[in-house]
Amino acid sequence: MSIKLSLALLVSMLLAGPVAAESTYQPFVLASINESGLDEQTEATVSALEQAGFTVAGQYSPIENSNVIVATSPNLQAVAALSGHGGYGAGQRVSVSLRNDKTEVVFINPLYIQHAYRMEGDLLSVYDQLTQALGHMEEFGAEKKMTAKKLAKYHYMITMQRFDDPSELGSFESHEAAIAAVENGLAVEGDPLTLVYRIDIPGKDQTVFGVGMKATSDADEEVEIDAAHQLAIVDYEGYSKVAYFPYEVLVNGNDVEALHMRFRMAVHFPDLSMMGEHGFTKLMAAPGATEDALEEMVEAD
Repeated sequence: MSIKLSLALLVSMLLAGPVAAESTYQPFVLASINESGLDEQTEATVSALEQAGFTVAGQYSPIENSNVIVATSPNLQAVAALSGHGGYGAGQRVSVSLRNDKTEVVFINPLYIQHAYRMEGDLLSVYDQLTQALGHMEEFGAEKKMTAKKLAKYHYMITMQRFDDPSELGSFESHEAAIAAVENGLAVEGDPLTLVYRIDIPGKDQTVFGVGMKATSDADEEVEIDAAHQLAIVDYEGYSKVAYFPYEVLVNGNDVEALHMRFRMAVHFPDLSMMGEHGFTKLMAAPGATEDALEEMVEAD
């Protein structure tokens, strides 16, 4: 390259200015820390969501001293309808947790989910609604630089599933039959799976169910899918991450599926190591147990 050409290239680069850094995202948003009690703060959070235009689709307590609220809105559902599997992101998870005599309000970052779940639309307006309604102190959960590009193709390691490698739970003669199979399975009493919410995606044969997981016996397969068991391993420092639950099951047309736990857990907790006291190997049996439990749910009479 000639000196003249090199100088011209340098001048061009200087005139163009600095290259903007690519945006990065965190899976969780700490909205507020409050002095009020768990029940009082849960009611206040529900009220704030409803005043902001959200509808509460479901609410439950996956672990002691924590409540999870799942909300949706016409805007959120409209964005979900734009994607082939957008129903996974139609429910906005918000947790209220009592820690050290104070209540933390945390919500899943919709922008993180937008990219991780490959949603076509923009959830920035939903993010803005949530921060205005609930507050915004800081975002957390990923020290790694999780860009939109990285999230869109995310997998924890080469042998693990991506977003487009779901657990295929069953196929039925119609969309209605697939929905009935899920509803009937979740209505079974005495098992660890419970219905938290149902959201129907407008204009599509797509329905997402939120499934609570709480062991009802000491059976190994139940313990492995138990929310308290899993969170004791992965949610061990910092602010509460209980809004990882509930687990989504998607009826898409005539098919029933769920994100594979090796993807879903890893994308919500991207900083966790493979080994160690709080590593993913402590949950080695959980993905298979989760898949088995959801398959049995769909097959339940």
